[in-house]
Amino acid sequence: MVGYRTAADSPIPHRGLPSSRLTFIVSLDDGVEAAATAEALPQAAPAPLILGGLHTRASYVTQRRGQSGIQLAVHPLAARALFGVPAAELPLTDFNGTPVLGRWSARLPQAAADAGDWPQRFALIAGALTDRWNDAGHAGDQVRPELAYAWHLLDRSRGRIPITALADAVGFTPRHLGTLFHRETGRSPKQIAGLIRFERASSLIAAQVNARGDTDLAGVAAATGFSDQAHLTREFTRYCGTGPRQWITEELRNIQDGGHGARAVLNHD
Repeated sequence: MVGYRTAADSPIPHRGLPSSRLTFIVSLDDGVEAAATAEALPQAAPAPLILGGLHTRASYVTQRRGQSGIQLAVHPLAARALFGVPAAELPLTDFNGTPVLGRWSARLPQAAADAGDWPQRFALIAGALTDRWNDAGHAGDQVRPELAYAWHLLDRSRGRIPITALADAVGFTPRHLGTLFHRETGRSPKQIAGLIRFERASSLIAAQVNARGDTDLAGVAAATGFSDQAHLTREFTRYCGTGPRQWITEELRNIQDGGHGARAVLNHD
């Protein structure tokens, strides 16, 4: 969970990078304008709550001075208990979370905005989600333990475990494991592994740029499971829509403010 406040207007839309976690944003002002493509962004209406499924392409967000909110990275296997639906049923193009979340969430943005400081806002949102979890009772039990363990292995290997080895570890065929993943998350194990590797690579690039002003793409490729720098650049472009160096140029301010290290949508306090 991270609180953010924009320092300045930006003529370039922010790219929300794909991630192995769901993005849930509670706006503290008029709302967040987000869209699945840069072309659709001018028509996007501000939404007080942003929620979307596991996308494999960058989304786009308008950045305006003074915007503020709280962003959470939510494990996809918690979606059923917290949001009432599996991650597979969350939208991939319309990020307005209010129609999905329903009545319990309607007061959350204003209540968070009225809270005195960041710790109080964090506590308020954590409390609301804890209540949801408790009200759901055994909703979390509907996630197969084999699926939860397979995800744990993917995370632990940083997306580098072969899918056949992953299926063997949980006692399923690759096809059956793929069916379970897709039914719960909307993505295959291979796609989840790719998201984890990309997430690790983009975070490492951002950390290097923030620490020393540049990045060693060949070293990042070796550390994150890509065959070489060219492979990393191709995959980065596929997920982000642009290569890593162009992304650094566009997002330098957010990187320097720590936004990408915490998966924040904007630069933050």
